[in-house]
Amino acid sequence: MLDVEAAVVTHMGRVRTHNEDAIAFVRPSREAVLASHGVLALVADGMGGHNAGERASALAAETIARAYFDSSAPPRQALLDAIQCANQVIHRAARADRACRGMGTTCVVAAVSDDRAYWAWVGDSRLYLIRSGGVYRLTEDHTVVQDMVRLGWMTREDASLHRDRNVLERALGTRDSVEAGASESGMKLQDGDRLLLSSDGLHDLVSDIDIGGLAGAGALSVCAQALLDAALERGAPDNVSVLLIEATSRPAQRVPGPTREHVLA
Repeated sequence: MLDVEAAVVTHMGRVRTHNEDAIAFVRPSREAVLASHGVLALVADGMGGHNAGERASALAAETIARAYFDSSAPPRQALLDAIQCANQVIHRAARADRACRGMGTTCVVAAVSDDRAYWAWVGDSRLYLIRSGGVYRLTEDHTVVQDMVRLGWMTREDASLHRDRNVLERALGTRDSVEAGASESGMKLQDGDRLLLSSDGLHDLVSDIDIGGLAGAGALSVCAQALLDAALERGAPDNVSVLLIEATSRPAQRVPGPTREHVLA
């Protein structure tokens, strides 16, 4: 059985006046829940006027965490069900409050149980695997430009520079239902594997190759800060969030988590 360590950094960036990202890293305090569900990591990137984006991402983090750990379904289905639950909660909140009309959020969530990782996502927040010096993108952006890549109309390199690369095809809360992407059967983790969850404020500015180099060498907290610094050095016009976790055979260091960490009894 592998344990999991985590490091989290988030920043409003150089241009925005507040942070609409939300991050959750959940390690249940009850051993039985930890044994059955593992730990949960999540990054959500909100959108909407005023504080609506911040509300949407916070609702996503809170609802998905609680729904996942309340579920008796296998991890993959539990993640998908939790995302649908969050979508409904955000959609209802948007319809109930005129100031929140049209709010939504992207989301990427990963669960690590024993030595396996499972993940699901909506929008363009991403999950990367860093293993043995290589970096592998495990999610595919739900954007109009990515659809063009899928159809062979554009290369991934061209897509990364396209002016419409952030036009979302889907997001949590904007409709009464949403189709999430998900891993088919999860992935067996190796000792030393790292998983990076990020909002587009990071990967819009920092290439996959640079992300792999910065995320793969050194202590987790140092690597997480280096990723944030790389985005800030490039101007960071958007909020930037990084959640870096490592699967390890060493006992995990229990350190205080970020402000938006959720701890279930």
